[in-house]
Amino acid sequence: MNFNFEYYKVFYYVAKYGSLTRAASVLMTSQPAVTRTIRNLENDLSCRLFIRSKSGVELTPEGKVFYEYVAAGCEQFSKGVNELGNMISLADGTVYISATETALHGCLFEAMEEFNASYPNVHFKILNNSTTKSIQALKNGKVDMAVVSAPFHIPQPLKMSKLCDYRDVLIGGKRFEELKGRKVALEELTEFPWISLTQESITRDFVNEYFEEHSLSFHPIMILPAVRHNLGIGFIPEALARADMEAGNVFEIQMQEPFPLRSITMIYDTEYPRSIASQAFRKFLVKRQKGAAM
Repeated sequence: MNFNFEYYKVFYYVAKYGSLTRAASVLMTSQPAVTRTIRNLENDLSCRLFIRSKSGVELTPEGKVFYEYVAAGCEQFSKGVNELGNMISLADGTVYISATETALHGCLFEAMEEFNASYPNVHFKILNNSTTKSIQALKNGKVDMAVVSAPFHIPQPLKMSKLCDYRDVLIGGKRFEELKGRKVALEELTEFPWISLTQESITRDFVNEYFEEHSLSFHPIMILPAVRHNLGIGFIPEALARADMEAGNVFEIQMQEPFPLRSITMIYDTEYPRSIASQAFRKFLVKRQKGAAM
């Protein structure tokens, strides 16, 4: 008997779709070639596998029994090819991410470094955007995932996984040393010049809510980096402020009212096809977060 895998592959697709034409299209060949292959296989097996029907072709009783075995073999073969493809892609893949500055410094840079230790040939393409623009880039299919600050609402089919918590610290420069070494009430601080991100940012919304909870108004004057130049006081993620605090350029202002913890979150589209490399990195991020939580 001629054990020709191509014969079995053609048989599998004809049986799967019940159509010689559809099978030919999937296999990127002609219908006469498919018909000829089925005829050769039937001759080799000495039995008829298909009968014609109004909608195409149907399996004979013998064909149904044969299909159970061939389908199992073809599907296993396909899984093997996919698994091999996974390995190859991780040897030379690219992951596209849109991330906020906070997410980059809070956990993403470190996670990418750890991932590259195992998969050194996987490349990362990073867009540094706001939370809103990062989510829009994901919706538009420009990136595989968005890594941003929470909280916020996301629509289906997007899903999110928390990667880590972080805290913002209130910092000031030498101009505001009168605030150093004591716990300061938020009401007292409203008299000082404040620096914050733009009105459209998630961080700005978060700070606005913090002030509103204490029945106070928030009136910042400039953008966040100006804190480092003594133009005001402002909230900065601890990871971003750490180097400046250690260098003595700025100091943390201790608050009487605790500032809530925030989260860095990964968002991905469940309906958008992702590369092997991006799937592997997403699973790595989730596993890393679970390990840190234990």
